[in-house]
Amino acid sequence: MSLWRNTERRALPTSLDPYQITARPYFNNWSSEIVTEMTAFASSALLGATNLLADSIASMPLELTTERAGRIERLPTPSVLMKPNSHQTMFEFIHQTMLALAIHGNAYIYAPQTTGGLPSEMRNIHPRDIKGQEYSDDGSIQYTLRNKTVLTSKDLRAIHWLLLPNQMVGISPLEAMRNTIGMSIAMDRFLSQFYGEGGTPSSVLETDTTITSEQAQLLRDTWADSHTRQRKPAVLTGGLKWRSITTSAADMQMLEHREAIVRDISRVYRIPLHLINGTGGDSQTYQNIESAGVNFVRYTLLPFMRRLEDAISEMLPLTQRVRFNADEFQRADLMTRVKAQQLQIMSGTMSPNEARQQENREPYDGGDQFVAPSSTPVVGSDATPPEK
Repeated sequence: MSLWRNTERRALPTSLDPYQITARPYFNNWSSEIVTEMTAFASSALLGATNLLADSIASMPLELTTERAGRIERLPTPSVLMKPNSHQTMFEFIHQTMLALAIHGNAYIYAPQTTGGLPSEMRNIHPRDIKGQEYSDDGSIQYTLRNKTVLTSKDLRAIHWLLLPNQMVGISPLEAMRNTIGMSIAMDRFLSQFYGEGGTPSSVLETDTTITSEQAQLLRDTWADSHTRQRKPAVLTGGLKWRSITTSAADMQMLEHREAIVRDISRVYRIPLHLINGTGGDSQTYQNIESAGVNFVRYTLLPFMRRLEDAISEMLPLTQRVRFNADEFQRADLMTRVKAQQLQIMSGTMSPNEARQQENREPYDGGDQFVAPSSTPVVGSDATPPEK
């Protein structure tokens, strides 16, 4: 039985949720909207937040390292970490893994081991294709797929976002935010119908006298012909009054509530509002936006990076680990970098060539030697200080 064989799919009535469970005692959805992984992307805030996380992690170089004498050294990147399988790049593979984590709270990687200690390939398995999990007698976990294939934890790695004790499946943000996402979909649907159907006129001509339908049509057409794309003074006779139709207070509150939903989604994923164009009343300057970028890596991306690093490292030999290089995300401006490098060079903690390497510049002869302040000799040299 092939692991990737297409299985039968049955259409579900809209009264059922996508997982064929009719009762949801915990995560209610009072909006009456169908919330699935596809309809959820109708929420621009959710689409922007999850795509930002996936793009950010997938954009980082994945490096293979080992520890020797207490120092971390880089190793040549094996082919499986550059092209995990026959039809995906590493960017696409990490991107899909992050999307599964951000939407379903669980990600599953199929990675059969070879005799050399490296996986022969790595593939993503959709969380909905995992239909059963149980512990076997030897302590490993057995996963039953939709097509009845059984895999063990030796070949299948599970990554969880929120996992409670004694649980085997993590909490899904899509399930936990059903009500929030449903409200966002309902508001978008209401506004689309409101403006698409166009049932509310831009203004009203009122009069206390009774007029025929022909007179009403004549007044409307005359007004439109005289004032469309023009700002000439209007002359009203016979008790005629003009009244503009403006957005009601309830509609304005709904727009504010839509922004509150954006803040809720941003809060769940711990993403700064300015990164998904949210409005929260906080003013951003160059300095605090730069510091917010560092905090985005530290408090938002780093936990996801550690989860993926640990999962992929378990597929490698014991002495090897992978790490995401987030230097480009935390890279300061040129002047700040130059000052920091200058201080490290003058204090003897960095060589000039190491500083040039950080700036992607070629080394020069003699640049590998560490220097110190002029009153002391060059570190590691045979030179002796001048006699006093």
